[in-house]
Amino acid sequence: MLEKIFDSPAQFLLNKGLDTASVRNRVIADNIANVSTPGFKRREVIFEENIQKVLEKDEIHDKLKITDSRHMQIMESQAYNQLEPEIRIMNDLSYRNDENNVDIDVETAKMAKNKVFYDALGQSMSNEIRLLRMAITGRG
Repeated sequence: MLEKIFDSPAQFLLNKGLDTASVRNRVIADNIANVSTPGFKRREVIFEENIQKVLEKDEIHDKLKITDSRHMQIMESQAYNQLEPEIRIMNDLSYRNDENNVDIDVETAKMAKNKVFYDALGQSMSNEIRLLRMAITGRG
């Protein structure tokens, strides 16, 4: 019973998002650290595309009737397993002679964006826990 309360789809997605933001921060920091390494190819964390793929599956959309396109569906447990961050090496063209394709300005902008993403997810998780506490205790 308690597992259903503490493992809701919203909390699961928030946890996965926080984990992904942490992995993404490490990958961006590694890219920045290797900005002067000849031949280094930058890496990116792919997660949002994986969520989109899982949410677009037919078996998920058949579970509940939705009245608005913005409604989220409850995911099956096998769909949970597909939601993992993926690290891809970006072998795109380099404008530098040493074949390194890291742009320090792009990476620092990505790090700032990731921090905002992480902070927003942390606030959302805090709100989820606050709502659970309110439901359990009956007071704010």
